[in-house]
Amino acid sequence: MIKNCEECTIGFEPSRKGQRFCSIRCGNRKRDRMRRAARRPAVPVRNDAGAVVLKDELKALKRKLATRTRICQRRVEILQSKLRSQSCEVDLLEAENSELRQSNNVLQAEVVRMKRAQRTNVQDLAHLAAWLVSLSNAKGVALDARTLNILDRRGWHPSKRQARAAQP
Repeated sequence: MIKNCEECTIGFEPSRKGQRFCSIRCGNRKRDRMRRAARRPAVPVRNDAGAVVLKDELKALKRKLATRTRICQRRVEILQSKLRSQSCEVDLLEAENSELRQSNNVLQAEVVRMKRAQRTNVQDLAHLAAWLVSLSNAKGVALDARTLNILDRRGWHPSKRQARAAQP
């Protein structure tokens, strides 16, 4: 099927369904002509009083532009004000964050110290419990029920040979 080019009115065989121009060059010329036509100033026309209509349109456009400019300036002022207040808030939050980090570091160091102390205490108590049981076995003295319960609860089971103390 032969189509006519929109630009040069030459007949051509389209290679795809929506092809409107015979060549890329014709399409570019048409686009350039449309752009140039859009940029041309309007032709001034005199109205009945003899004044140029273009001046009235120009004044209206200037008023619109001034209004839009004021609106945009106001928006910029509002956004700058918000930005300044947010900047102050960020500074305060950064200072608070720094203080909280220092506090956190102090607390973490305290936790490490307390864990170390607790581990030392557990080792000391385990040593004392072992010494108590070995002393009890060596002397033949039976441990009281409360001490045996504590040792059982902690997972330390004195030998079954040891005689239990009589209940008071």
